[in-house]
Amino acid sequence: MLNEDISQRNLNFESYKERITNFSQEFELGLFLFIIKRSLIWIMLCVLTALASALIYLRYTAPTYEARTLIQLRESNTAKQVLSMETFTDDVNNLQADVELMRSKFFISRVLKKLPLEVSYFNRGQILTEEYYTWTFFHVENLVLLDTTVRDVPIFLDISAPGSYRITYTAGGKTFEGTFARNGPVRTPHLTCTIRLEDYSTVTEDATERNLFFRINSKEYLLQRYASRINVNPLDVTAKTVEITCRDENPVLAQDLAQSMAEAFILYDVERRGESAESVIQFIRAQKDTVAKQLRDSEYRLQHYRTENEVADLEQMTPIFLQRSKEYEDEVIRLTMDIELLKAIQEATDRPKPEINSYDLLPLLTGTDYEDLLTTTIDGLLELLKKREELYLTATEQNFEVQSLERQIDIQKRVVLESIRNLLKRAEAQRDELTAVQEVFEGQFRALPEKEFELARIERVFTINEKYYTLLLEKDIEYRISKAGFVPENRILENATKPSAPITPNRNLVLVYYLFTGFILSFLIVLFRYILHDNITSLHDIAKLSNASISILGMVPKYKKEIPISQLLIDKNPKSLIAESFRTIRTNLQFVDNTEGAKTIAITSTISGEGKTFVAINLAGIISFSGKRVIILDLDMRKPKIHLGFGVENIRGMSTLLIGKDTVESCVQHSTLQGLDFITAGPIPPNPSELIISARMSSLIDELKLQYDIVLIDNPPVGLVTDGIPMIQRADYPIYIFRSDYSKKQFVQNVDRLINENSITKLSAILNGVDIERNKYGYNYGYGYGYGYGYGQGYGGGYYEEHTGKGGLLGWLFGRS
Repeated sequence: MLNEDISQRNLNFESYKERITNFSQEFELGLFLFIIKRSLIWIMLCVLTALASALIYLRYTAPTYEARTLIQLRESNTAKQVLSMETFTDDVNNLQADVELMRSKFFISRVLKKLPLEVSYFNRGQILTEEYYTWTFFHVENLVLLDTTVRDVPIFLDISAPGSYRITYTAGGKTFEGTFARNGPVRTPHLTCTIRLEDYSTVTEDATERNLFFRINSKEYLLQRYASRINVNPLDVTAKTVEITCRDENPVLAQDLAQSMAEAFILYDVERRGESAESVIQFIRAQKDTVAKQLRDSEYRLQHYRTENEVADLEQMTPIFLQRSKEYEDEVIRLTMDIELLKAIQEATDRPKPEINSYDLLPLLTGTDYEDLLTTTIDGLLELLKKREELYLTATEQNFEVQSLERQIDIQKRVVLESIRNLLKRAEAQRDELTAVQEVFEGQFRALPEKEFELARIERVFTINEKYYTLLLEKDIEYRISKAGFVPENRILENATKPSAPITPNRNLVLVYYLFTGFILSFLIVLFRYILHDNITSLHDIAKLSNASISILGMVPKYKKEIPISQLLIDKNPKSLIAESFRTIRTNLQFVDNTEGAKTIAITSTISGEGKTFVAINLAGIISFSGKRVIILDLDMRKPKIHLGFGVENIRGMSTLLIGKDTVESCVQHSTLQGLDFITAGPIPPNPSELIISARMSSLIDELKLQYDIVLIDNPPVGLVTDGIPMIQRADYPIYIFRSDYSKKQFVQNVDRLINENSITKLSAILNGVDIERNKYGYNYGYGYGYGYGYGQGYGGGYYEEHTGKGGLLGWLFGRS
């Protein structure tokens, strides 16, 4: 018989383990959903906070507008095709170079000068500051600065007083405050001006309440503020199109910046190319005047010599002499032009730094033998000069970087001049050498008549001057044609328009980002609470943590209404789920011990608050419904509650009964249910443990079992004190109470230890306060095994409430937890 019982229990154990495995995944999902429900307030708070943060960000973030314009860089020069010459515009015909020019602070500063930005007008709100730009209703006119420290500081204007206004600002560490007549002159230690207001009737009523101020902008401040807001990018290299975008909080200012950038480049491109051509032409004119004078002198000398001496023509001389003489003459002409050219470059370079112009240097080298030798050093000098020009936009002469750059320029300038002097010496030496050779050659022909030889010399000088002058005339004509033939065709393909909507902040993107962040935080909160969740929520937890070694009597659903003073609920609504759960427990007790005779039930828990007194009172009541006589003994003498459950006084009871002060008859009290009596704990004794293990306690139980069918003992929590262990060991029905979502999972280990260390083999568990609604959407199971079965209707996680009638997932989410 014993072997059959053991086999049956093993079969039940294996079956229960299989059910635990099958429902494990569903349980975890249900627990996660339950935690979502319990965290619903936090989730909604995170989402609403994220939404509110997004709206506040959108409300108090200044919108940024972007204006865009598109230009095409083109040029046409018919002179290059007509004359087959290299024009002075070839070295600047580069798309990337033009883009870098438009990005430079030098060019941006030129653009900012064309805009009305000398004075900026603002209205400062509590959070945002609005720039009026051109639509301001107050204007600063006739401005004269007496002290530059007033630049870039806010000058506040109060127009609330009729007929006058107040000006306040801080400059140079000193604060100035003064009142001036409206539309009258303003004189301060730092500036003089006139502030003109629009017709006062056109000013809105709240204009007098605004926090108005204006700022006198320095060139450096404007450059620093707007240089980063302007973007220039090549759009199509083949088509030579460039996109210019400008961003600002003021849409009109963004439009004007973009449009002015395009227009300023077209004008500047024409100016720089015209300056380059004019520089070359001026050099040719200066040389041409000098050579023309020399040509007239040599022509007069030749005519005068022939007239006086009646010398024959040079055709009488040897053809070889003529040929060689011509070669010498050509070489002398070339060297003479090179020497003059080098002198011109030397003169253009040996100037003060601000007067050195790239258009005076580079065009002179074009097509000469010295182009490759000097271009590199001159380009280095010009690059340093360009850096110097840009640096002076933001720094002074005392700046260390400026001084360092000045030294570099001086060194590079000396290198250029030294190179030119070396080339000049070399050219002059070559010319002198050629002249000496020519003199030797002429000495060989001294046998010629002296007059014819003198005539030849005079004619040679004349020829040299004539050829040089003719060459200058040709170059003058060529560069004039080149200048006239160049027609810049840069054009604006798309004018800048006033942006209608800001690019930042993007309302939809901000809302999505903040809401997504809110949901992520919500998920993290749920995940955090899920990971840290350490409470028992179902019979599944008890069975899983104890490896199914604890018998399950059943579970008691949560009662969500206010619990009455008397904790006896089964008589209030006998057909409620709570009453049915206690009937199930009463039935399951038969599987623990179904022998005849009076029985003892000992109820305990791990800590206070798990509902053992509530279970004891209602379990006793449901047993009394079956016609049995039941008595409840309150042995939790340190923290008695039975008298509170029945609403009586605790004058006498178990403590006085065990010390022999009172009799059983005087301590027994009757409840409202027939067959249900109880004995309260009595006054709190100093030694409850000794009273419980005394011989009087054993005899008292034996005495009561003669009068009652069930003796139900409400023991103290064994997790706190050991007073209740003797009664648990002696009881026919030892019962351990867990409370859903209150008892910790580690409490199950206490039960295992209690069974193993004290050999309490019949110990069974009841899960109290189970949430019905949660189990409907999570894990509708929890069946016991061994001596009985649990109650699998899905009673959910709190304390004693009937079904509220809310249905569906929304009812579960928004129902009370």
